[in-house]
Amino acid sequence: MHFKTLLILLFSVSVYCQELSNIELLSLDDERLLDYFETVRHDSLQASFVASIYLQRGRERSDTIMMARGFDRLAQSFSPYTNIKYTDSVIALTASLKHITYPAFGYILKAYNYDELDQFKKANEYSYIAYDHALEVGNLSQQLYILESFIFNKVVWGNKREALALQQKRHKLLLSKPYLEKLYIATRQSARDSIDVYYTKQKTESYLSFAVCHHYLAQRDSTLYYLEIAKKLIDTNSPNNINAMKSLYYEINMEHFYFEGEYAKSLLYNDSLSTLSNLKYANLMNIYLFNGLSLYSEGKINNGLKYLKKADSVFDTGDRINIQPQDNLLFEKLKVHYSNNGDYKNQIKYLNKQLVLDSLLNIKTLGFESDIIRKIETPTLLKERKEVETKLALQIKKSRQVLMYLVFLFVVCFGLLLWYIHKQKLYKKRYHHLIDKQQNKRNTTSDTQESDLNISESLVQDILQRLAVFEQQKKYLQTNVSLQSLSRDLQTNPNYLSRVINFDKDKNFSQYLNDLRITHALETLQENSTFLKYSIKAIAFECGYTNATSFSRAFYKQTGFYPSFYIKQLGKKQK
Repeated sequence: MHFKTLLILLFSVSVYCQELSNIELLSLDDERLLDYFETVRHDSLQASFVASIYLQRGRERSDTIMMARGFDRLAQSFSPYTNIKYTDSVIALTASLKHITYPAFGYILKAYNYDELDQFKKANEYSYIAYDHALEVGNLSQQLYILESFIFNKVVWGNKREALALQQKRHKLLLSKPYLEKLYIATRQSARDSIDVYYTKQKTESYLSFAVCHHYLAQRDSTLYYLEIAKKLIDTNSPNNINAMKSLYYEINMEHFYFEGEYAKSLLYNDSLSTLSNLKYANLMNIYLFNGLSLYSEGKINNGLKYLKKADSVFDTGDRINIQPQDNLLFEKLKVHYSNNGDYKNQIKYLNKQLVLDSLLNIKTLGFESDIIRKIETPTLLKERKEVETKLALQIKKSRQVLMYLVFLFVVCFGLLLWYIHKQKLYKKRYHHLIDKQQNKRNTTSDTQESDLNISESLVQDILQRLAVFEQQKKYLQTNVSLQSLSRDLQTNPNYLSRVINFDKDKNFSQYLNDLRITHALETLQENSTFLKYSIKAIAFECGYTNATSFSRAFYKQTGFYPSFYIKQLGKKQK
């Protein structure tokens, strides 16, 4: 929530609306010149010219207070860095005075400009000095303003119940009779006719402060109660500078109804806030944030993400003056969204942004609570701060581990895919080689080798003839074929049969039998399409094997690929 929009305007009331020429400005008396400054304070060139005229008059008269007023107007006309130099002039001129306004107002301006530069600790240090001076001279108006700043800071960064207690004390002071009397004395003569308007404005701001305190304490009914009071005062208030109060009023409502779960109402106040004075008084990141959160919660995920990312882009610009703890809602929502969608890269991105935000908040709030305790409240008050960096670091580590696991899994799967492709290519090569080999075998005959087997040539030829009959009759497809059983069938002894097979076939009996069976499987699968529909186990039985495993192992040993691949290739060929 943007709480620093009502700062310097508290001490001035606008009188003029028209723009005056330089000659007309020079003709104005001192008080009317200051009144005119309030109407052009947002035009740096015109405001600085008016302030310079007043400052020069003070120098000509050697009037310290006039010079201080001239410098304090210059300190409201430029960028914070330039303004701070003019506040130093205000302080230097009036440091030894016990004036009702100075040097306290110089320190107030300096604190305000340091706050604009996001130098939170320095801003508070100068606010403490200003508060001490305001107490010393009894300037209740300045005390109320500084206390309001402390309340807003404490409700955001510190103990919220103590902020509410401080607001109750401040409001009591605001409503006291001595305050109205001193307000009259402390106000310049030309502005005294507008004291009632200014006082109503202060009461409106005070009720808004109550609403803010109860809002941060999640006391929803009390928040609405004070918002209603503030609304009535806003509706009857002077139009001068009222947009700042409206902005705060809309912003509290926007956040209140979001946390109440009434997203449609939150969006209505969001729209009102978005169109107010071209967002001059509004916190743009906060508007996008709660717009996105409400839309997302209504189930309009894509629209919600659009505004959440707009809020994120404001954060990325580096303009982080208005950051506060609740900005973590943005990064937490985006982190959880991407986590639920398995987007680990973006999850880590927003975990890192939470760490950046935490670091910025640490810098911004450094020493604030302890100084408030020492300067304004009881020294026994304890400072509380929740550290999230360790938890977030662990979450990042866990997310990275998951990411590394996914990368490893991907590499393994990719490797298996490459291996599978390689094997398929190899199998295809072997398959074509086998087809070519079978074709060549049909077109060529083998020469008979001769060698001394210590067996008569007639017996060798007899065994070979009997083996040929064995092959022709495909008795090798029987499951109980063995060297002993075959030797009996061929009417020879196992030794002779084994030696003849080793010599003539260049393989042992087991290899010889497997080759016959696998060759039969290859040819039958090629020639008989019905055979392709059999299961591997059924084909194995048809080829003389008792189980599919032995058949597949023998098939791979002979061909270099498994029967399933061969069947698949033949199926493609037939199509």
